[in-house]
Amino acid sequence: MSFNANSGIQSRVDKKMVSYLLPVYSFDFKGIWPHYVVEKHTVTLRRQVMSYEIKEENRDHAPLERGFLKFSLPVESFINSQIVAGIVLLVSAIAAILMVNLGWQHSYEALSTLELTISLGDWAISHSLHYWINDGLMVLFFFILGLEIKYECLVGALSDLKDAGLVIVMALGGMVLPALIYSSIIWISESSNAYQGWGVPMATDTAFAIGILTLLGAKAPRAAYIILTGLAIVDDMGAVAVIGLFYTDQIIIQSLLWAGLTLLVLFFINLLGIRKPVFYLVGGFFLWWFILQSGVHATTAGLLAAMMVPTRPYTNKIWFRRKMQNVIHDFKDVDSEDTPILENEQQHALAVKAEDIAKQTTAPILRWGYTLDKPVSLIILPLFAFLNAGVMLPTVIPEFKDTVVTLAIILALVLGKGIGISFFAWLGLKVGAVRLPDGVTFSHIIGIGFLAGVGFTMSLFISVLAFEGQPALIEQAKLGILFGSLIAGIIGAAILFSVSKDEVK
Repeated sequence: MSFNANSGIQSRVDKKMVSYLLPVYSFDFKGIWPHYVVEKHTVTLRRQVMSYEIKEENRDHAPLERGFLKFSLPVESFINSQIVAGIVLLVSAIAAILMVNLGWQHSYEALSTLELTISLGDWAISHSLHYWINDGLMVLFFFILGLEIKYECLVGALSDLKDAGLVIVMALGGMVLPALIYSSIIWISESSNAYQGWGVPMATDTAFAIGILTLLGAKAPRAAYIILTGLAIVDDMGAVAVIGLFYTDQIIIQSLLWAGLTLLVLFFINLLGIRKPVFYLVGGFFLWWFILQSGVHATTAGLLAAMMVPTRPYTNKIWFRRKMQNVIHDFKDVDSEDTPILENEQQHALAVKAEDIAKQTTAPILRWGYTLDKPVSLIILPLFAFLNAGVMLPTVIPEFKDTVVTLAIILALVLGKGIGISFFAWLGLKVGAVRLPDGVTFSHIIGIGFLAGVGFTMSLFISVLAFEGQPALIEQAKLGILFGSLIAGIIGAAILFSVSKDEVK
């Protein structure tokens, strides 16, 4: 998500009915790219909230709180950092790999295939834990992804084609060349049963890639965050399209029609100005159920539901400013320094009112994304990584025919992403169709290109769909994703680090 520090967001009203779903915003850019640092659309909001630090003299501590804060504050600071999602994902993947390779493979498989049943009377639905995570909880990940895509297209890095040109061109190169490299290797090796894996190396894992950039600190230019985030979002849009179009075995039209009707209901709920989360939660559940039954992958429901989320707050900024001033004025009038707020019902009511005023002035697309961000990034994605990254590492050098998919994915993620993104960016610059942001050199673009080869989460997700019913190929794909992402991340970080050293000199 993006904010312009110079001018902020200014909405302009479009009288067409559809604009209520997709309002238009304008920015007053000071240069090619706004100056902001992005991990996901919640980072800026989180930083703004954290900037209002509470001083020690303003605290009312519990008896043991002071000592506990020495432990809890560093933990809280770490959880709110940009690298925590990537670290938790990495730990989850390593835990799965260690469990499989240190003699607990049967326990790992038993946990993955553990049956979980939901029943009501005679009705029951039963699936494995692996299925519930991949086809159930991952819908929330795709929901947040949908919110990010919608926001970026409305007011972010993709809202202006002139400014988004570089990101779009780079993303195209990062999707086309990896797919071509993978398909070419499979064709040369004559592995006809592995062609369907061409979509695996197309996506970028935003959490890991941004985490690496964050570890580089000032060595990576601020605009690199915007480029990489926009690039990852366009990549993910392509990956979602691939999932919906190419990894669907059969379509059940009746269920798809019910899903379309549910989506239409959500659309009209938005147009009616209803912003209560419960309506979208219920509608989203039915949308997920119908899409699940239709044959299209269920996670598509998350992306579609996100498109229906309101972008306009209930009230405008002027009302917010006036009401908050009134609340603060009333709060001062009934204030007594010797009386805690627990004993002053009027003050407590005013504090609750201030919270309600704030909620009515925040856009649901931001508020809901911020609410779901931590549960998804710190619980759902690590669970997905743990249940999907468990792979037996080879103890001997396997035959070529048993490593074709692994090698194809490694080369596609490393060379396909690095060269594809860099070449398409160079081509766009050469013909004058795009331009580099201030402070970014082409060497930075090359580093970002290789860094985009970290394709962990979405690549694992697509590999399970691409090679469904072929466990040997899934294992090969996992190895390729793990090693390819590792190599691409190291090369990308090394290039960006070396570029920063040259700039210092």
